[in-house]
Amino acid sequence: MAAEKVRALSKKQLETLRQKLLAEKHSLVFAELTDNISLSLPEGSDEVEQSITDYQNSHLLRFRNREVFYTKKIEGALKKFEVNEYGMCNECGSWIKFERLLARPTAEMCIQCKEEAEREESSSFFGRQSKSLGKTVDLTGMLA
Repeated sequence: MAAEKVRALSKKQLETLRQKLLAEKHSLVFAELTDNISLSLPEGSDEVEQSITDYQNSHLLRFRNREVFYTKKIEGALKKFEVNEYGMCNECGSWIKFERLLARPTAEMCIQCKEEAEREESSSFFGRQSKSLGKTVDLTGMLA
């Protein structure tokens, strides 16, 4: 499979993607919801009410954490605009296709590098590392 030559993004494409990133950043809703998390219940609450509250708080925190992570990815992408590096693959330095960025404006790798990273990640059971999260996934404890 020959590597396809991808051209740099046009000014119109860059502006379209920048506006998409800004719109996504402004559409996030859970990042501000930590005030809605209640750790205490009114007197007379029973175990069922406590369980429901814990369940709701757990979901709010999970959604909030996902949005905080995504917000950081959006801000990182917007900073790349400032230094004219938006749309460049972090692995190989080639340009990422406009269609990929339109679907995933925070993409940091071209499709070929992303597919290769996913193949490496799935083929190595021990010490997996998520390229998206940048964290090592330890599965050794699952063997016991």
